[in-house]
Amino acid sequence: MRGTFRQGNEEKPLADALRLRGGVPGLWRFPLLLALAACLVGIPLAAHASSDPLTDARGYEAAQQFEQAAGSYREYLSTHGEDDEVRAALAKVLSWQGQYEEAIRLYQEILGRHPADTDVRLALARVQSWRKHYDEARAGYRTILREAPDNQEAKRGLADTFYWTGEYQEALQWYQTLATDAELEQRLAAVRAELSALTQAQTYRAPVGVARSTPTLPFRDYLKIGYSHFSYTNTIADEQNGLIEVAKSIGTRTFIGRVEPLYRFGSHDTPVSGEFYSPLWNKAWGYVAGLGTANPSFAPTWAMGGEVFQGLGIIHNMLSCVEPSFGYRHMDYKSSSVDLLIPGVTVYLPYGFWLTEKVYFVPHTGATSLSSQLTWRPTDRLQLYAGGAFGTSSSQIVATQDFAKTASYLIQGGIIVPLAARFSLEASGYYEDRSQSYVRRGGSLNVIMHW
Repeated sequence: MRGTFRQGNEEKPLADALRLRGGVPGLWRFPLLLALAACLVGIPLAAHASSDPLTDARGYEAAQQFEQAAGSYREYLSTHGEDDEVRAALAKVLSWQGQYEEAIRLYQEILGRHPADTDVRLALARVQSWRKHYDEARAGYRTILREAPDNQEAKRGLADTFYWTGEYQEALQWYQTLATDAELEQRLAAVRAELSALTQAQTYRAPVGVARSTPTLPFRDYLKIGYSHFSYTNTIADEQNGLIEVAKSIGTRTFIGRVEPLYRFGSHDTPVSGEFYSPLWNKAWGYVAGLGTANPSFAPTWAMGGEVFQGLGIIHNMLSCVEPSFGYRHMDYKSSSVDLLIPGVTVYLPYGFWLTEKVYFVPHTGATSLSSQLTWRPTDRLQLYAGGAFGTSSSQIVATQDFAKTASYLIQGGIIVPLAARFSLEASGYYEDRSQSYVRRGGSLNVIMHW
């Protein structure tokens, strides 16, 4: 591109500019001026400021130089504070830079003077959704739709907020009210795929699907640090365990890794384990798991397994509240190996309750236990559970003592509560009676940091 200069709002070639300003034909050919021309050729057009800040701001915005545009808009508003059209333009370029709080404040100032301005209300709701203030964004969109039920932008914005938070049924309902185009067809296909992957009830427990923008159980992006303490009868030393666990969502999948320093039966082991959760076929999900321990005393040298959960909504919608499962685990110890079969079923109940029944069966010894747990989740981050088990094996198998065929029963309960926007607390209590072997009782406390 040839070099240019700006005279008012007109752009002219640099050579012509030098002729005009020098007043001597051919003066621009001197070496000094030629060097100057070479330097100026590489300067973007928007960098040549005019005497009008508003003209400069619009030029910067057109050139996508948003920081400079914001500066020029501010300069103009310093002498034209009543111009709300320019104030809205400033809010727009600030939102494009991610400066959401200031953009929201500017839009709210405009609405204080012009409360019925639909364009500004739409822009405010849009920025609030980008800021992940979804409740405020939805309230704004709904207010507009009460006044103008056919407003396409408000419908699309409302549908997007539901999609971003994983509320696919609501998103689908709003997307279907819009005029279709290629982009919308892709979004509709994505929503329908999510809805067919898991039932709404299954999402209560499955750490798969589109990640929420805010911490929501089951958590998918977190760091958990915890401590457990258990006492034993029959002169067995107390058990003390640590926990460091990290979870990361990867698209619709979730990886969980953990390190557990365990002190049990007077010995110390540190197993390292992990699970990988993924959607499977229609209304099915599952995970694969692995564990390894260097030079173990009581923990497995290695272990592997997994579990598959299948919603019966594939048969009929009336059965969507029922989810059978089957798990398998192989554990290899220094002196033996153990296989564990875990058939189960979960029944989803109204008001955020679900009941899980599992059987723990060790084919090698014939040890079997039935485990029952009732869970209640009244809000996205508050969860309580109570459960028990009885039979001849432990439902929490780590050491070889846990799968010995001994009359046993277990009672346990726990709670997860939010502490702050990015922190939660998990606490549990535990009592297990293994007949003549021992009684084990205690609990755990974990702090969870979300991101």
